[in-house]
Amino acid sequence: MTEKRRSLIKRALKYLVFIILIAAAAAGLKLFFDSRTVTTYTAPLSSVAVIRAEERDLAASASFSGYIESQAMIPVIPFVQGTITSFDIEAGDAVQKDQVIAQIDKEPYLLQEAQAQAAASTYQSSYDRLVQLQQVQAATQQDADTMRGQLDAANAQLELAQLQLSYTDVKAPASGTVIMTNQTAGDIANSQTPLAVIADTDNLVMNIRVPERYYQIFRKHEDELEIRVYSSDAGAETTAQLVSIAPYIDPASKSFVMKVRLDDPAPFTIGMYVRAEVVYQHYSSVMALPERVMKSDGSIYYVEDSTARYIAPADRIHADGWFIAPEGFENRLFVIEGQNSILDGESVVIREN
Repeated sequence: MTEKRRSLIKRALKYLVFIILIAAAAAGLKLFFDSRTVTTYTAPLSSVAVIRAEERDLAASASFSGYIESQAMIPVIPFVQGTITSFDIEAGDAVQKDQVIAQIDKEPYLLQEAQAQAAASTYQSSYDRLVQLQQVQAATQQDADTMRGQLDAANAQLELAQLQLSYTDVKAPASGTVIMTNQTAGDIANSQTPLAVIADTDNLVMNIRVPERYYQIFRKHEDELEIRVYSSDAGAETTAQLVSIAPYIDPASKSFVMKVRLDDPAPFTIGMYVRAEVVYQHYSSVMALPERVMKSDGSIYYVEDSTARYIAPADRIHADGWFIAPEGFENRLFVIEGQNSILDGESVVIREN
């Protein structure tokens, strides 16, 4: 055997020993990892409190906000023109029907009345003389008829002058509260500018803007609606009667207007911000759940076989902090605490509520 061949055999043996050592080390590591105890972490189950639906009587209702208005907003318009010599009201004053609230300079209208009175007296005297002359056949019937026509015209002018004179006392057209004054003493009154605006405070209304989804419901139960108008800030409350439901839905706002009249307007003020609660249907002996069961998005969870199950949001009947349980799920255990931290299909543990 040559020297070269012996060298190759030595080198091969070295590689073989190296490979055997690596294999032995690998086998040792595998045995080590296979034989060691592995500790795994198991997350604790979510804890939830549950509740069952209970039988209750509910009144389906909806709440809306708005402002108190007057059934009638009446402008006080002068029927004659002239300088306002007195103006005796301010915004907020209560006035009675036919109360004089302003006066317009009477002098021009007194002169007009005197002129009309003089003309009427002259025609009356002339007519009386013609009647006497006609009796002795010194005047014709035509002359008397002509004079009678002129007398009637003069009397009409006198009545008009007297009427215009009476209009210089500007009177309230209705009882109510003055909510606006547009002029004052010294201004020139004319029929184009109201002196004031009077609100009928004995007939207060609320025009409620209602979302479109209630239109058919309110129409269907129009004769059954129970309406309460209140202001928590002012401590004012009264029932109200339905006046009308608009015959159309505003396509821009997707809403319609419902007008109601307050039964007791005394505690309220025009322009006051109020809320109206409208009860539109009563439900007897229904299975109901407290609103705390419902998440902010309207979804709810129930537990079945220790697993949380999801029910998607839907339009539900609400009343007094309760809502009607979903049909077909009345006997389930509904999650009332912990529903915000679980997912559909997640295993849960029920704790005492």
